[in-house]
Amino acid sequence: MYWRRRAVALAVVIVVLLLAWAVWPGGGGDDRPRDTAAAAGSPGPTDPVAAPTGLSATAPTDDPGPVGDGNGVGGAAGTPTPSPTPVPTTPAPTVAPPTTCPDSALQVTVGPRVTTYEVGQEPIFDLRVRNVSAVSCIRDLGAGQQEVVVNRGTQRLWSSNDCYPSTEKSPQLLRPGVQETSSVTWSGLGSRPDCAGKRVRVGAGTYTVVARVGTAVTRRTPFTLR
Repeated sequence: MYWRRRAVALAVVIVVLLLAWAVWPGGGGDDRPRDTAAAAGSPGPTDPVAAPTGLSATAPTDDPGPVGDGNGVGGAAGTPTPSPTPVPTTPAPTVAPPTTCPDSALQVTVGPRVTTYEVGQEPIFDLRVRNVSAVSCIRDLGAGQQEVVVNRGTQRLWSSNDCYPSTEKSPQLLRPGVQETSSVTWSGLGSRPDCAGKRVRVGAGTYTVVARVGTAVTRRTPFTLR
């Protein structure tokens, strides 16, 4: 009986020791409570924190990236930049075409190439037309608009249109200050309109020559036949 009681008491002690070992926090096994962060793979309070080896794809950086101006200019890549507004051009002013020269815009003169000729020679008369206005203009300087006349006193002796009338037209652009010159040669013979009658050579004396271009008439210029 004694040894039975001793064995039962020993068994009870062993059971108590086993239970105490099982429930003691520092006991063996892997059933101790773990920190939630440690269970998720993060270092526990007593574990050393691993130094970062690089920036993750979502880690913030100190570089703010391209800074925009609030209007889409200079923003992130792929943002379209507005095209500059074209500057309107001013059309060139329209220049009016030249008009017909009035007589007041012309200075018309006529004179013999030399002041004295021998009887039998053929005097040459130079007819000059100059634009004395400040603008360019157009004037018909054709033979149909020109006439040179030789007089002795008040007597009409010859006209360039008596025997050789012309309808030739020759509009010319006359710029300010520009002079146009044409020449007429006189045979020294008298004439009548339509070249009527017999033509007779003019003798020695003092004569005058006058000319016109359209309705613009020159002054009379003297010359001598001797």
